[in-house]
Amino acid sequence: LFISIHCNSGSAKAAGFETYLLRPGKSAAAISVAARENGVIGLESDRSRYAKLTDEYFILSNMAQSAFVQHSERFAGGVQRELDNVLSIPNRGVSQAGFLVLWAASMPSVLIETGFISNPTEEKLLRSDAGQQRYAEAIATAVSGFRDEYERNLTGR
Repeated sequence: LFISIHCNSGSAKAAGFETYLLRPGKSAAAISVAARENGVIGLESDRSRYAKLTDEYFILSNMAQSAFVQHSERFAGGVQRELDNVLSIPNRGVSQAGFLVLWAASMPSVLIETGFISNPTEEKLLRSDAGQQRYAEAIATAVSGFRDEYERNLTGR
């Protein structure tokens, strides 16, 4: 599994957690979110490592990722269920977008937006030790559940 954990940002009223899997250009909203997230590359001092991100690279990566989409979907659903069990903030569900951080992963992969740091209530939760522990335990439970399901499918038990 490849898991990328982030804090979202928006207006002070924006709220909730969500999990993304790779699928570029699914909706206008997903394209907008991916563009914002991927825009941080422009802030890096050495952008040369992104030179290989050509159209051909994305086509090949998309083909490789297609083998893992179902696993990514199942894992993303498990993350959302586990976070929903321990958090009292809105569950924004599973979405699909073209985040660069997910392109290079040749395995089931997700990007978790834990909440909106721009929302004062969620910022307090995200900064607290107790809140971080809840997130960590929920994600760990989702990983464990995914592993168990994956192993059952391999062995047929």
